[in-house]
Amino acid sequence: MNTATHTIQFPILMTTFWTWLSIIGLSMTPNLILGPSVAVGVGIAAHIDPWVLLPVVALAGYVEGMVLAWLAGESTQISFIHRWVARMRTPRAVDYANKWGIWGGLTLGCAVVGQEPILVALRWLGVDMRRIWLPLAVSNAVFAVIYYAVISVGLDQMANL
Repeated sequence: MNTATHTIQFPILMTTFWTWLSIIGLSMTPNLILGPSVAVGVGIAAHIDPWVLLPVVALAGYVEGMVLAWLAGESTQISFIHRWVARMRTPRAVDYANKWGIWGGLTLGCAVVGQEPILVALRWLGVDMRRIWLPLAVSNAVFAVIYYAVISVGLDQMANL
């Protein structure tokens, strides 16, 4: 039995484990901290197939978004947050949310400020979780592809310097 083969496989397995753990963890960090885009960069640097990488990044961001949206809804049961949200729910804010809607918020809004502030605002404006899940899933999938395109082009440009 060749022991060199067994000593090589374990470090490769652990490297793969930590790579995937970092990709999932970064995908679940806020967009303003460049989480999902850095996760895609880690995946590209690790030579992970985009057909595997992008669904993992999108799914991890989706799970984080759903948990955050649920927490934002539950936070309104705290009395001082409920009073503050009621005071901030002005006709202008409600009109703005109605104008852009959930799809506008989770596409254009995510591009501007990231999904976390948009999800909190939507939940505090009274949007139900059942109306958020599909736009959030589409938004995470679209932005994972956009991050991949931007980062792969950027890495190619850096390699040519």
